[in-house]
Amino acid sequence: MSLKLDEQLIKPVPNERQLAILNMGYYNFIHFGINTFTHKEWGSGHEPLSNFKLKSLDTDKWVQDLIATGSKGVILTAKHHDGFCLFPSKYTEYCIKNTPFMDGKGDVVGSLAASCKKYNFKFGFYLSPWDRHEETYGTEAYNDYFCNQLEELCTNYGEIFCVWFDGACGEGANGKKQRYDWGRYYDVIHKYQPNCIISNCAYDVRWIGNEHGKCREAEWSVVPKRLQCFDEVMRTSQQTEGMFAMAKIDNTDDNLGERNTIIEGEEMVYWPSEMDISATRWGWFNSIAMRLFHTRKVNDFVGCYLRSVGNNATLLVNVGPNTKGELPQKYIKRMIAAKEKLQQMFKDKIEAKIEKISDFEYQVTFPKTTISKAILSEDLSHSQRVESFLLEANGKEIYKSRTIGFKKICIFDEVETDKITLKITDSRCEPYIKSCKVFK
Repeated sequence: MSLKLDEQLIKPVPNERQLAILNMGYYNFIHFGINTFTHKEWGSGHEPLSNFKLKSLDTDKWVQDLIATGSKGVILTAKHHDGFCLFPSKYTEYCIKNTPFMDGKGDVVGSLAASCKKYNFKFGFYLSPWDRHEETYGTEAYNDYFCNQLEELCTNYGEIFCVWFDGACGEGANGKKQRYDWGRYYDVIHKYQPNCIISNCAYDVRWIGNEHGKCREAEWSVVPKRLQCFDEVMRTSQQTEGMFAMAKIDNTDDNLGERNTIIEGEEMVYWPSEMDISATRWGWFNSIAMRLFHTRKVNDFVGCYLRSVGNNATLLVNVGPNTKGELPQKYIKRMIAAKEKLQQMFKDKIEAKIEKISDFEYQVTFPKTTISKAILSEDLSHSQRVESFLLEANGKEIYKSRTIGFKKICIFDEVETDKITLKITDSRCEPYIKSCKVFK
């Protein structure tokens, strides 16, 4: 590949919001609403409000449980596709103020936001653009409605660390689909919450491409800007039709971000990935169908963490409360056990010194001992550059992989040594390694 292409690929660097969520690593989703009581994944938008039969709620316990799992924050479904709002919105009657809960004075969003503030835990919300209840959906007036609700959520509940969108765009009550005004949505959020991360259908964080805990060996945060086409208008204004015909890509591609998929001269962006999974192997709300499927085992949670946080991504784990408004303890206990297993794996850190010995080689030295793990990080102020690398000890290869990025966890067979050598075998221009931590 040409030097010109390499220079093109190393232009994007993360912004402060992206670095903040990468530093968080693992955080949670909570799917809760009328669907919890009707045992549906997608409500129709016509379920009677009387179905929301919540009797009591302890969001302090939610936060305490999630903190115990090692989480750094939570994102609540303030409104799912059915249009039911867990907050007393001024713009719809299809919300919690017209349910039996707390005689119409309840506010699940407000309660959880207050609990998060109390325990210094980050709070965010999910607001579904698709609304199967709202009559204006499918018209320009709906964008006004949606922005009004975004403003309510961004101004009434303190600091928001993340607003999470998805791209579902089905029919509304009038049989029409909506043209989402994404740019306007982003502007509302940035106006009231300038430090807020906008995840999924937005520019800060992207979906990893599946909901099954799978990842790529090479997880690139530097990807073509043409991937960020959230609607047809944006697509045609940013790129030529010829370019799309040459190389169509989406979030599910196995080789996303690799140089053989990139067109010389196209614009690149820094857009890290997020792995979203549910605590069970099917479903997001705590429905009867969801409970028929197995809760993920401890090693499953550990594996998802290593494949995401340990592979240049973040991990978003959903826990659906039951009809009593409780986070099921079988989920929480396994997630706590996963956290403890990870802590045990990385409890014995070795004091080590890293030194660059050539343009593409680093040496890490430490007192002679037995090691089995290392955590690598690139200096992202120079972008993500490493395309493949290997670790050597005692003159033998002990580990090899591809990208590094923000964090790469390397696990290998035990070896007794006083140094390891990091060799960069492919890179976009000269690599910049920030750190290499070594563990027994």
